[in-house]
Amino acid sequence: MAAKITKIWSDVVEVTFSNEEAPKINTILTTEDESSTLIVKKIINENIVYAIIIDSNDAMQINENIINTKKSFMVPVGNKTKNHIFDVKGKALNETKTKFDYVEMNETIIENNDYKFKPELMETGIKVIDFFVPILKGSKIGIFGGAGVGKTVLMKEIIFNLSKTQERTSSLFIGAGERSREGVELYNDLKESNLMQNSIMFISKMNESAGSRMHIVPVGITAAEYLRDQNKENVLLFIDNIFRFLQANNEVSASLDKKPSFGGYQATLNTDISQVENRLFTNENGAITSFQTVFLPMDDLSDPSAIAVFNHLNGSLVLSREVTAKNIYPACDPLESTSAIVDPKIIGKRHYDAILSAKKVLQRYKELEDVLLILGIDELDQESKQTVKKALQLQNFFSQYFHTTEHFTHHKGVYVPLEKTIESIERILSGEFIDVNPAKFLYISTVDDIKIGD
Repeated sequence: MAAKITKIWSDVVEVTFSNEEAPKINTILTTEDESSTLIVKKIINENIVYAIIIDSNDAMQINENIINTKKSFMVPVGNKTKNHIFDVKGKALNETKTKFDYVEMNETIIENNDYKFKPELMETGIKVIDFFVPILKGSKIGIFGGAGVGKTVLMKEIIFNLSKTQERTSSLFIGAGERSREGVELYNDLKESNLMQNSIMFISKMNESAGSRMHIVPVGITAAEYLRDQNKENVLLFIDNIFRFLQANNEVSASLDKKPSFGGYQATLNTDISQVENRLFTNENGAITSFQTVFLPMDDLSDPSAIAVFNHLNGSLVLSREVTAKNIYPACDPLESTSAIVDPKIIGKRHYDAILSAKKVLQRYKELEDVLLILGIDELDQESKQTVKKALQLQNFFSQYFHTTEHFTHHKGVYVPLEKTIESIERILSGEFIDVNPAKFLYISTVDDIKIGD
C-alpha cells in the first residue's frame, strides 16, 4: 500500500505517500475498511499531506493504510435530490431508493460576469423585514443575533412564506453546526406543508467533526449552483449558521499551522467567507437569493466573524435581546438593521419616506429613554410625549405571529402584504392613534384590527 498514517493530532492526520504522487487539496482519503473519511487540506511536500477528519467510526492508528479516492466530495444534484435531506458525504438521510446524479464539490463554480438584471422585490409577509430590510431577488441577507433571540425561527418563517409565493424557485437549506432537533423539525414541517417536494436539505450537526461542519456549506452551494446554471432555476438558499462554518475552519486552523489573528480567529477568516459568498450571485440562468443566520458571540456586532460576513451582504437584520425582553417577536432592532436596497428608485418614494420617518421617531425615543427612566413621561414636553407614544406603538406593531410557531403560541400565523404595512405605519406616524394604548398594537396584522374607543 502506497499511503500510511504517520502522525495523528486531535482533528488532523499526517499521511505519507511513498510510491505515488501526493493528492491535491480537497481530495478525499479513506481507511481500507472505509470506516474513516479524511480530506486533504495542506500539502507539506511531494510525499506528505495533512488531512482533516470528516468522520471516523473506529480509532485510527499510526501506519494504518490509506486509500486515495482521487476525487473530492461527490454532491448529489438536480431534480432527483428534491424532497431529500443529505449529509456532507452526499448520503441521503431519509429513506430512498433514488439513484442520484453527482458532481464533485466546487466543480460548478463559474465566473460572475456582473449580469445586469431588473430589480425585483421579494415580499416575505413579515412586516419588519419587508418594511425596514426590503429584499431584492438575488440579495444576500444576514440575520444577526446572540443565542436564543429567534434567528432560526425567523429563517423558518421566511422559508415557508417565500416557498409558497415564489414561482420557478427551489429552496435549499444548509444546516451548518446547529442542533439536530432544528433540522428534524424543519424537515417535518416542510413535509407536512407539502413544501419539501421542491426543497433540498444538507445537514451537518453541531456534534459532527469540524471537517464536516466546514464543508457542508461549499457542498450545499455546489448543489445550489447546479440548480441555477443547469436547471435554470431561481434558488432560495438558507444557511443556518454561517458563524459555525467559520468556527469550524478556526478549529482546525491551529493544527494546520495557521497563525491566529484578531479575536483568536484564523488569519484566513476573510478568505474563508469570501470563497463561499462570492459564489452567490445572479446571472442569465437564475438568481441565488441567500439568507444567512450569524451567531453573535456575547451579542457583539463588532466581533471579527460578524464583520467578515457583513462585508458581503446587501442587507442585515439584527435581532436584539432588549426587544425579546419586551416579548416582541421577531425581536428585530430597526435602528441596527440596514439594507442597501433602501433607495427611492427601487422601493418607491412613499416607502422610502415612511422608513425615514419611522426611524426618526424610533431614534428620538432611544435618545429620550434615559430621561424617561429618571423623570417619567409626565416631565416631557407635549411633542416628546407624542414621539414616545408613536415609538411604542411602532415597536409593538412590528410584532407578528408566525405560521411556524402556531403549535406553541396557539395563535394563527399571519402574512401581511407590504402595502398594508406601509399604510399602517403612515397612519401611526400621522397621530391617528395617539390616544390608543400602545399595548393594543401587540401582535396585530394591520391597524385596521384596532377599534378606537375600546
